[in-house]
Amino acid sequence: MLVHEMMSVPEVLLTPDTPVREAARLLAETRCDSAPVVRSDGALAGVLTESDLLTDHFDADEDAFARGLSEAPAPAVHNVGAAMTRAVVTASEGEDACALSRRMFETHIRCVPVLRSGTVVGVVRRRDVMCLVLRPDADIRADVHAAIGRRVPEAQGLKVTVHDGTVEIIGPAAPPARRTIAELVQQLPGVRTIEFSGPSASVHHDRADQQTSAADAV
Repeated sequence: MLVHEMMSVPEVLLTPDTPVREAARLLAETRCDSAPVVRSDGALAGVLTESDLLTDHFDADEDAFARGLSEAPAPAVHNVGAAMTRAVVTASEGEDACALSRRMFETHIRCVPVLRSGTVVGVVRRRDVMCLVLRPDADIRADVHAAIGRRVPEAQGLKVTVHDGTVEIIGPAAPPARRTIAELVQQLPGVRTIEFSGPSASVHHDRADQQTSAADAV
């Protein structure tokens, strides 16, 4: 699966000139913890996160005990361009979705803008990754059949079952074919584990046997 199949449409797009209070209101209303910041031409300028919004509200105040609560100074007013994070991890539509998901969790990133020629066309959030992990077994099974058909055509007669993300390959297959199938299937989104059942032998069928096996595998 590629990133463009997993990404979602940004609920909020901010500009560097958007007032911080307006940005905070938009994030709260859409229940987003971050949003891409784009220039007038659609190019990515940065990302505004909840942490960016809260930074100025927790600076140490040496005079806090010298005045009453009513005298507390108002927080500094500035625009998104001054508060946003500029060093942003991005992705392209054609990247591998599983690889991006792993990178997001390894680096604790919650939102990754997806770019096309520098322009924001989508975002990948953690909830998008959760949808990827919780893919229906029927979709995973279809992907497994397609992957085997493309890369290991001699093993198309194998039966495939999927239960809660666990893929079982049933039927005889030579060790090299098993290794190739395992490498392919482990990269598919939603797959948790892969198991093989049946003798480790080469698959040899005449045309009639292949048609029967293909029918059983559907």
